[in-house]
Amino acid sequence: MESFEQFAMMLESNPMLLLAISMWEALWTLLALWFSGRNDHKGWFVACGLLQLFGIVEIIYLATKTSFFKDFKFNA
Repeated sequence: MESFEQFAMMLESNPMLLLAISMWEALWTLLALWFSGRNDHKGWFVACGLLQLFGIVEIIYLATKTSFFKDFKFNA
C-alpha cells in the first residue's frame, strides 16, 4: 500500500506525467476500438472499451488480430 501512496504523491507533484499516461492510454484505446469496430470484433471492442490497463489489452489486440504492427516500420 505504501508504494501506491508514493505513486499517488509522484503524480500529484508531476501533473505532466499524469497527462502522458492518460494520452498513452487514450492512443492505444482509440486505435484498438477503431480496428475492432472496422473488423467486426465485438468481443474485443467491448474488452478494449471497458478494460483500462495502460493499453495492455489494446496492444495485445492490435498485435494478434490486426496487421497494425506487421506493417509498422521501425527504421523510418
